[in-house]
Amino acid sequence: MTEEEYYNMLLLTDEEVEEVHSKHMRSYYSAVEEFGNKTSLTSTDMGFLMVAAVLQTLRWVFFGKDMQRFEKASDADKTFRSIGEKINNDYLPATVRSIGESLISHTVPYDAIKRSERFIGIYDDMPGLSGTNHRYKAIGHDPLAGLIFGTANIATNTLTVNDWTSAFPSYHVKEQRIDGKTDLYHVMKWTGEILQDKPEVIGAALARQVAHCCTDMFTTQGLPIPVINVISPEFSGFLVGQQIDVWGTTKSASMAILINKLIEMCHRLFYNPGEDLKLYEVRTRKILTYSNTLSSLINVGYVGATRNVKKLDVGGILVTLWRLLNDKEKIRKIKREFVNMTLDGELKKEEDEVNQQLARWGFSI
Repeated sequence: MTEEEYYNMLLLTDEEVEEVHSKHMRSYYSAVEEFGNKTSLTSTDMGFLMVAAVLQTLRWVFFGKDMQRFEKASDADKTFRSIGEKINNDYLPATVRSIGESLISHTVPYDAIKRSERFIGIYDDMPGLSGTNHRYKAIGHDPLAGLIFGTANIATNTLTVNDWTSAFPSYHVKEQRIDGKTDLYHVMKWTGEILQDKPEVIGAALARQVAHCCTDMFTTQGLPIPVINVISPEFSGFLVGQQIDVWGTTKSASMAILINKLIEMCHRLFYNPGEDLKLYEVRTRKILTYSNTLSSLINVGYVGATRNVKKLDVGGILVTLWRLLNDKEKIRKIKREFVNMTLDGELKKEEDEVNQQLARWGFSI
């Protein structure tokens, strides 16, 4: 037999190639079906799913976004001031204590809503700030943007209005009254100069910014949701009016995550050591994803039927979306590993059979 004849003998015909492909696909679909069977929810899993869905639903029904809030900003200031004074008096050195007392006791310039007589006599400009809208109209109140602009306002005694269409109008503040006009460029320029000459002032301003946002976050007016607040202050104001703010969203999301973690730990107690742990993890993830989705759908349906937007469980819905995306990817990865391992096992089995056949013929690999 020539080398060419031997080579041609090793080549597969079209029919043989089709047969090998069909066999491989049958093995693949069989592995996929086996994965589905082994990760399908049992009666015990369904019990966990219903309990989790009920807990998630009771969470947004009874723990409203208006709970754990101060009625007035001054109440929050008093509470945090008492905590700060205790820390200053008991633990911090005198030099730092004096800075801490000034941070806790003083207001911030971007809380100013009244105009001075001087401003009224010179300018026709109307900042358009009031007690009801300054939380989303003053960019210093934005939880993220405020870290930069709010700190700059505190350091320079200025106020910047959250209006990107007008290049963020800014004003001088004197004795908590709007006293003159400036612009964002100069506010940031002065802040840079202070940072070079007296960086401790910027550090103190940043600390005051964080402390002020912490107190405002727990009040009835709340703090606006970042990003949305900068893009559309008016829409952000509507959301704040419906208590869809930083505290309400964070609280509901935290409680949803806590319930998920409790269900996950309890479900793990029913794990049989004889099972594949990764396949059991898939069932746990299905329980959490399905229960969160069910609760969120009930919530959206309830809000749509009652028109009560304050009951919209934004935090819970965000957790649901995260689980849908994250768990789907995790399950896909575990499924891929399972199928590949199954196919590799079958291939190894076929390889062993071939080696055994060759051994009977006197060949060894």
